[in-house]
Parts: sequence; C-alpha cells; structure tokens
Amino acid sequence: MTASPQLLVSRVVFAFTLLLALNATSFCAGSALALAESPVSHTSHTTMVIFTDHPMEDDQWAALAQELRRADIRLETAARELGGGLEVLRGRDLVAGVSVDQVISVTVNGDCTLLPGPRKMVRGALGWVKKVDGEIQPFIHVSCERIVEMLQGMALGMNRERRNTVMAEAMSRVIAHEWIHIARQEASHESSGVMQSQFQVSDLLADDDPIYPGRHIGRDKRHVSGF
Repeated sequence: MTASPQLLVSRVVFAFTLLLALNATSFCAGSALALAESPVSHTSHTTMVIFTDHPMEDDQWAALAQELRRADIRLETAARELGGGLEVLRGRDLVAGVSVDQVISVTVNGDCTLLPGPRKMVRGALGWVKKVDGEIQPFIHVSCERIVEMLQGMALGMNRERRNTVMAEAMSRVIAHEWIHIARQEASHESSGVMQSQFQVSDLLADDDPIYPGRHIGRDKRHVSGF
C-alpha cells in the first residue's frame, strides 16, 4: 500500500518460539494478519501480535493499542470479513502455548517516536504484505521511519500525548489497510478511504481527528503497501 490490511481462518495453537520463527520468514516487507486455509469467519476472534525493532514507551504502546481497537470497530462495517473482536499483544508479552482463533503478526521497523522536523519527500511503502503461491500471508510490515518522516512537518507545537495519538492513528490506518488485503485475499484498491492505493499526510489521520477538516494540507502521497 501506498497505505493497507487482511486475514484468514483456522484454529491456531502456537508457542512463542514458533511465532517468532514464522515472523522471521516474512522477510519481504509487509503487513500481517491471520492466515488460513479458508475464508475468515465473521465471528472469529483475532489476536494481533506486534513486534518492534526499537523500544516503544508504554504511553506510545497504549495509544497504538487503543487506535487498533477503534479501527477494528470501524472496519467491522467497512470490511465484513473483519470483526469478532481484536486482541492486541506486544511480542514480548507472548507466552508459550497460547491458543487463538486467528493470529496476525505485525513487524514494526524503525523508531516510532514522532518529533517535529522539516517536511520531507518520502520514498517507499509505509506498509506491505507478501504473497506466496497466490496467497496473501498474515504478516504485516510497517515502516515507522517513513511514517514519522511524513508526519514530522505537522508535529511542531504538539505535546507528547498529541504526537503519540497522531502516530498511533497513522500506524493503525496502515495496519488496517494491510489487514483488509489479508482478509479479502485481494490486492485491489479503492478510489478513496483506507483502501486507496496511496496516502497523503491527511489520509494517515483518523476520520474523527480534530485536524480532519483540513485533510488536504499535505499532497505528498505515499504507497501504503507493496501492492
């Protein structure tokens, strides 16, 4: 995506070490959602496990988890494949022998701390998923570095809480885009909304964000995913 998400179904019982191994095989940039042999059930519960290569402060994590749960509620009507409840876990909090309906692995690359900075031309995908043998895999990759570069020009004057909220909104929209790709097993995009192929700065914000009325302040569109 130039911003994107998706998933599949099948009862999964996994150990922490196994999940790490699966996550490692998703080396190609991506987005992550639960993968399965048949279409996702509308009533299945999804566990999203997020791995970061940079430490994420507790207040940053809390903001991201909250936005992802809000996204799950909004997407239940936009994408009928989703819904049934979302549990968000940090990779470090996994325990062996956890049983889940569906698991989505999200790998976050780069420092997710939003600080003020100059506006930059950002190149490359914000998030992406990988397709193997015609099947979109439940592994989402997110580039915090590129998201920060897109948002830093609007961060001046924001306090820490507000910056965390804006960053969480952006990350959740990128993840949601990829999640829908996985759920639908389709690489197609739409002309507007979370499934458009490219995002500009304003598209990274939640629809109810206070800045929303001025969504067109940024024209620099970026690919959300590898599709």
